[in-house]
Amino acid sequence: MDASIYLSFDDGPGPSTPALLDVLRAGSCQALFFLLGANLERDPLTAVRMAQEGHVLGNHTYTHARAGDLPEAALIDGIKKTDALIRQAYHEAGVAAPAVIPLRLPYGLVADDPRVHVLERLGRLHTGWTLIMDDWQRPAPSAHALLDTLRAHLVQQQLLEERVLVCMHDSSRHGEARPATVEAVRMLLGDASLNN
Repeated sequence: MDASIYLSFDDGPGPSTPALLDVLRAGSCQALFFLLGANLERDPLTAVRMAQEGHVLGNHTYTHARAGDLPEAALIDGIKKTDALIRQAYHEAGVAAPAVIPLRLPYGLVADDPRVHVLERLGRLHTGWTLIMDDWQRPAPSAHALLDTLRAHLVQQQLLEERVLVCMHDSSRHGEARPATVEAVRMLLGDASLNN
């Protein structure tokens, strides 16, 4: 895949994450995984595998709370707890953790987002996206619908000569499976026109 195309996945690890890791490995693709601390605590070994296979582990907070749902101190504590879990996964993988772990806030930054103050206090930046997929919806779009959305965005960004950072989901705060996402990524990575 083109070096200016980055795939990222939020909310894992979950039941679809091992299959997604298999697909990424078969496609020789490294991705960014923004992990929920609560899910990571339940499944640390999948995060260890991510690090061993060259993926970047990022922080998606501990509980996936919306802007304003948590007091500032509780959000900071959740971010720090998730950072510690991520660093432990890197350690167990025998891989050096980055000096600063990437951070993506649930639902992204919104207007007048009170969480901006938390980012400032922690000296952290928010990792956004150029496209957020609706693969989190119930029911999720089909793998083909997701693939069509991905391809259209890739074409648009390439015409603008802009990088691509796609946000997809490999789980949820409820630990839901995302088989359509896994299949869409498999088809995307198998697309010969993108792998030049």
